[in-house]
Formats: sequence, C-alpha cells, structure tokens
Amino acid sequence: MAIPSSGQSLSFSALRTEFVGGNSAISLGDLYRGGSNIAKKAGDNTATNLAASVATSGTIDTSDYYSQAKGFTFTYTTAGLSGSSATDQDASTLFGDDWDLDYPKNILIPSDITLGSNNTSEYALEINASGAGTITVTNNGNIIGAGGAGGSAGAAGTSSTGGNGADGGAGGDAIKVASDCTIVNNGSILAGGGGGAGGGGGGKGSTSQQQQQGTAQQGPTYVNNTPTYAWSMWQGQIPEKSQFTWNNQSSQEFSGQVTSYTSGQYTYYRGPAALSSYTVFEPLYYVITSFNIRRTFPQQQQQQLVGENGGAGGAGGLGRGFNNQPGGDSGASGSSGTSSTPGPDGGAGGAGGNGGGYAQAGSSGSAGSAGASSGSAGGSAGSAGAAGLAVEKTSPASLTFTNNGTVTGTVQS
Repeated sequence: MAIPSSGQSLSFSALRTEFVGGNSAISLGDLYRGGSNIAKKAGDNTATNLAASVATSGTIDTSDYYSQAKGFTFTYTTAGLSGSSATDQDASTLFGDDWDLDYPKNILIPSDITLGSNNTSEYALEINASGAGTITVTNNGNIIGAGGAGGSAGAAGTSSTGGNGADGGAGGDAIKVASDCTIVNNGSILAGGGGGAGGGGGGKGSTSQQQQQGTAQQGPTYVNNTPTYAWSMWQGQIPEKSQFTWNNQSSQEFSGQVTSYTSGQYTYYRGPAALSSYTVFEPLYYVITSFNIRRTFPQQQQQQLVGENGGAGGAGGLGRGFNNQPGGDSGASGSSGTSSTPGPDGGAGGAGGNGGGYAQAGSSGSAGSAGASSGSAGGSAGSAGAAGLAVEKTSPASLTFTNNGTVTGTVQS
C-alpha cells in the first residue's frame, strides 16, 4: 500500500510497514533509495520505480515519502505498440536485471491493451523462471493465446494409396507461470483453439487387364514357282475358276473370278495386281494368273485399364486465437478423384476438420475414399489439435488466481 499523499500525517510506523516490515526501530537513514530497503532500478529495468522520489543520499525528510511505494510497476500503454497489442511478452525482459531481485513487481494491463501470440510455441505473457519478490499481474485487457495450425491435406493417390492427412496443431497457451505470482483477472484470458485435422487423400482407381476383340492379318504372300502361298485364276477357253493355296494347302476350286473366301475363322483375299501368268495352248487355250494372297482372322487382345488418380484431401482449419480472432476456420473440402472412361475413377479426398474456437479442440477430418473397382485405399485423416490452456503453470511455481472477468480455458493450479 502506497504512502498517503501530502497533507496527511506520516508516521515512522507507516514507513516501516511499507518499506521495511517487522517491528524493529528504524531511522530515515534506513530509507534511502538504493539502500537495503528501497531499491534503485537497474539500467535495463523498463518498469516504473514507485519510490523514484525518495532521495539516494544527503538530507532526507519524511515529506519525501508522500505518494511513494515499494516496488516496480510496468504498465502497458499504446505508446510504442503496433496498434494496441503486444506479442510474446516476457516478464523478465520488462524488469531486466531486477527480475531476480527480491523486490515487489507489478504488471498492469489496461482495458485498451491486448497481449497475444501468433506462435503456439510462445505465450502471450510468460512469467519467466527465477523471478523474485512478490509478482502481481493485474489484467484489465485481453490476453490471448495463438490458434493451432490446421493439419495439411493428404496427397492424392497417384500410384497407389492416398496420403494421410496431418494432425492439427494444438492451440497456444495464453499465460505461462514459471515463478511464484498472483494474477488478478478483470478482463479476458482466452486460450487458443486447436487446429482441424487434415483430410486423407483419395486412392487410385484399380489397374486391370481387359480382353478386347481385334483383327490380325497375315500376308500379302506370293512365292514364285513354288505355290506355297498364292491365289490363282484360270481364264480362256475353259470355264473361269479360282483357287488359293496357303502353306501348300490348296482350297477347293471356285467358279468365276472370286476375290475373297472365308473358311472357318480365316478370310482369304486375292491381291489387287497379277504377279505372274502361265499360258496353255492345247488342247484348249487358257491362262493361269497368280496373285499375292493375304488372310485375316479374329484375335483376342489384352487392353490395360489404368486407374485414374485420387483427389487430394482438404486442409484442416486454423484454430481461433490471437492470430485468428474472428473464429476457428472451416476445413477445406477434399478434391474429387479423376474420372474417365474406361479407366476406373480415383477416390475423392476427405474433407479437413474445422479449427476449434477459443479453448476448444479442433475437429477431426475425413478419410479419403478408395479408388473404384477395388482400387487403392484412401489415406487416413489426421488427429484434431488439442485446445490450449488459459494459464500453464510449471512446478515448483505457485499461483494465486483471482477471476473477476472472463477466462476461457483451463487454469492450472
């Protein structure tokens, strides 16, 4: 409690209570600033010395102590801040080399100030280890942890199984306490929400073999003087006729100028132009003309049906936090698998989970779908990110917490 302002009576017992403690007799010589009872500020201490008007030497009077108090107080102001917020604040930095001094320290956050963090591995405000003296934080503003990152999407299955979605990131803690302290909350302390899980990628459609009817062809073939493969035609003073030979096997004779003939699964064709001829003069005149020959036949062919690629999963949403104050983001939808004919379609990617609100875990994502026709499996969804804490306390620090405002999240005791 500060010494009263001028105009009021001031007793040595009041000075002893404020600056020394106990019941022993004191003199004004015990109450110089920079002595054993009233500290001077270290050069890197950015707080205000509540006894700054007390003399360090020379003549001293009880009136020098009006409105003075024992302790250092750091009060956040908008001066020097980007807007009205500050991030990743370390109490030890505020008090510099006096952090481990056994002397009262106060941190005051006014109603127009917000402390936050954009990184879940950091804290909006950290009461660092090795702090000494009574440490009191009075929050009239807002202290907000970071929102957890959404899990990345599972990759599309382009050769086999779809990729697994990544886990959502845990939400950030608003305050960390690693030294004994008291927190009085008259404003808001909000833990970060967890990130949504990433959706799994869709699996690739199956790859299979399919029988397909085709047509094979042999020829054209003609072997001169050895009618192993030939088409022959007789014309002249005898009835016209045709006959073919394939691999020394001759067909029946056909009347007229026949140009094709089907036998079983084979169809034989006469070539378009004569390649040789032989003339007989007696007893009747006729000409034997030879042509190339070819044949066709049906053939089963294997066709490979290549499965189409699966779709990518959707990314998880960012959790609500200082870095995402409007709210937890929705997870993205998964992409459709590729579709075509005749290849089996790829599976659709799973949707990402939504980011959680303040102090809420993120949502689970969806697994990717398997590819069509017993294709490859879809990828698994990631796990949702856990919620952050309003206040994280590490052992052996002790915490006295008084809440007169809003706290969203767990306060570890």
